[in-house]
Amino acid sequence: MEVNSTKKELLDAASLLVQTRGYNGFSFHDLAAAVGITTASIHYHFPTKAKLGQQLAKRYTAEFMAALGDPKASPPSQRLRHYVGFFRAALSEGRMCLCGMIGAEVDGVPAEVSAEVREFFRANELWLMRVFEGAGAHTATARGKARLFISALEGAMLIARASGDTGSFDDVTKTALAICGISGRR
Repeated sequence: MEVNSTKKELLDAASLLVQTRGYNGFSFHDLAAAVGITTASIHYHFPTKAKLGQQLAKRYTAEFMAALGDPKASPPSQRLRHYVGFFRAALSEGRMCLCGMIGAEVDGVPAEVSAEVREFFRANELWLMRVFEGAGAHTATARGKARLFISALEGAMLIARASGDTGSFDDVTKTALAICGISGRR
């Protein structure tokens, strides 16, 4: 197995572990078992769990933002539904937002990991602000709507997972769209 493919496999497995258990809910032993290698092999690619977490959050942010694309590429309602779709897809697969999971544990994670999580939320806020500005919101209003929207989605994921009711996620997102001035129709 190539070094790059092993590293990718480790990141993929660690991502699933974080999205289902949280950052502090798994060890290198768990990761080694998931991938089928020794913990020493993990240390070759990631000397510490902090380095793994940092790379994990950085990769997640980059992939998430790339998948979102240009915030002005289509009408705001379409962009926001596309955005909701990422969270809904993760939830339907029994996963949570990786940075949301780590964010819930921010006081118990290394500084370099929390810095990458902050970057995820900063990038999302800016992307959402541009969408809301495209819908005619002034900058301050767009910032408030962006913060409301991502907070609603992260919270809705948490409640849906804890209650076992994914329908509650859909109810919250529909309401968040309406509060932000986006109708329920496509």
